[in-house]
Amino acid sequence: MILFKKILKVISSFFLIILITFIFTLIVDFFFGKKILQLTDKFWIKTEFYGKIKRIDHDVYHHGLKANVKMENVKGFKGYYTFCTDNHGFRYKCDSKIRGKDFDYAFMGDSFTEGSSVSYGDSFVGIFENTTNKEVANLGVVSYAPKIYLSKLNYLLEKGYNFNHVIIPIDISDLYDDDVSYRLKKDLIVTDNYERGKRLKIRKFLRKNFPFTNFYMFVIKNLNEVGYEPVNLDVNKPVFHKDVKLKAKWTYSSEEFIDGYWSPLIKAQNEMLETMSKLYELLEKRNIKLSIVVYPWPQQLENDDKNSKHVKMWEKFCKEKCDNFINLFPIFFQEKEDSGFLVTYKKYYWWNDMHFNIEGNRIVAKEILNYFK
Repeated sequence: MILFKKILKVISSFFLIILITFIFTLIVDFFFGKKILQLTDKFWIKTEFYGKIKRIDHDVYHHGLKANVKMENVKGFKGYYTFCTDNHGFRYKCDSKIRGKDFDYAFMGDSFTEGSSVSYGDSFVGIFENTTNKEVANLGVVSYAPKIYLSKLNYLLEKGYNFNHVIIPIDISDLYDDDVSYRLKKDLIVTDNYERGKRLKIRKFLRKNFPFTNFYMFVIKNLNEVGYEPVNLDVNKPVFHKDVKLKAKWTYSSEEFIDGYWSPLIKAQNEMLETMSKLYELLEKRNIKLSIVVYPWPQQLENDDKNSKHVKMWEKFCKEKCDNFINLFPIFFQEKEDSGFLVTYKKYYWWNDMHFNIEGNRIVAKEILNYFK
């Protein structure tokens, strides 16, 4: 009995120490967490706090980029790059030029269009602008999808922006993001889907009040999956985040419903096409041309073929609606046939990721430019 009491006392003391340590950590985090992350970001990879320096929530089109951002020596997948925005909050070269609201071209897309881990001049949008010497607005932002494309274009046009031609490099992840992440209201305001919204409220609360705890819970523990610093040292076997595989799967799967999506695939596809039809109508009323670009992820190079469902869907959509349908699948699949998957992947994509590296951006820009000589 005495031994049992001693053991119980030791266990109680142990848990009390843990509880006190946890409370003390939260107190330190509440008052000094943001400062700790500011110092950490000078030496470490991008964190959520770091991202907030350049990203904002938006009341209409969900999220965007801050205006007049100038960030040098940003840690990327390989080396460093610069990240700047103009006075409108569009990604742009790092100069102080004040731009008006009239543009020859606008690129609308997600992180591929924003230019993941490359400087503006090395992104396919930047190369396009420098080559054509036209006024180009890069409207692309991480995690955008057709519901946001429609909402943001409508918002900008109502605010007096003018675009002669809108080019949309439409991503295979758009189906998942539109189905799972976003809700488009009748007034074209984009909000989070209900379940995602509840999770994000928790995230925002933690990020605001306990930033380092949030960083640990949602960033550090996922580093191995995300692939900023590959834990897999086998140079012949990339490791992808589980969400990457999920978002790519619909293009080559024969399943009618994929676990992780909210809707049957055919329903999700039809809803996305309906949103894009509304976008086309919005542009047509203003005599704005529309072009769509499709390109493969590494998962498609591995599991799909150049006649992907993704390609067929947007080719059919574009027959009566697009000025150009720019299909980059044949270029990448020919490279795969000639050199093999691994060589093609290493040449055009960041290791352990699906985004284009500098060379990948170059070939995308080159092929798009063929349609705009």
